[in-house]
Amino acid sequence: MSAKSSGWYMNSLPLKFLLSPFKAIYTVFLIVLIIFGLSLVTQNYLQTPDLLEQELARLEHINHNQPILWQDRPSEKLNITVSRTSYRTLSTVFFEWTQVNKALAAQSESDFGYRFKNYLIPRLDLLKHFDKTLQVISIRIGNICLFIGLAALLYILALIDGLVMRRIRQENASRESAGIYHRAKYWRSGIIWLSILFYLCSPIVLSPYWLLVPISSSAYMVFLQAKYLKNTFNNKMERSPEYYSDGLFPIFGLTE
Repeated sequence: MSAKSSGWYMNSLPLKFLLSPFKAIYTVFLIVLIIFGLSLVTQNYLQTPDLLEQELARLEHINHNQPILWQDRPSEKLNITVSRTSYRTLSTVFFEWTQVNKALAAQSESDFGYRFKNYLIPRLDLLKHFDKTLQVISIRIGNICLFIGLAALLYILALIDGLVMRRIRQENASRESAGIYHRAKYWRSGIIWLSILFYLCSPIVLSPYWLLVPISSSAYMVFLQAKYLKNTFNNKMERSPEYYSDGLFPIFGLTE
């Protein structure tokens, strides 16, 4: 009894429901941190010499076609805005907060960071290369954000189509498959995060339109999730009356 009582919080449905958003946020934060760290390392050491110039050329090309792909007002360029904001944020973190820019601006020994400047000057080429890496990552983050609207539209259409197919299957008494639903969920998450990782870490130039491949693949996984969706909560609640003979304690993982 003591063992079950001490671990009631591990089996409490309300507590899990309340903590699930924080757990999801923490998981996403770790994934984003890992992706950014790997992209920073690979881009800094493996990128081709003219990668930034090629990415800028791709950026100009996609902005030229942006009214057709994204919207009717060419003055609004989402990817450029996001890229500029991302670069300013990364530059602030790596150059302003670390006092690198302030040290490089020091003119005399009385200025802050003058000794640090003597250490940085011989490594100025490395700093410029690192700054170029931040620019490449920022451009690709902007390209990813450009396709978010298209991805959301495809996901909504796939969800609606999948729910319609689910209703048809239920009317025809077709089999339910929780396994397909869970596999599709894991594949969807894997496709999204691994594609972002591959795109940000690629040391060679990639067309932003390559992102249409993981978007369409993950949309199909959303369709499969909706098609084989099962109300697992109702299935858990549909138990024998003897299960609730002791009141609500079993729901919270407690016993009298």
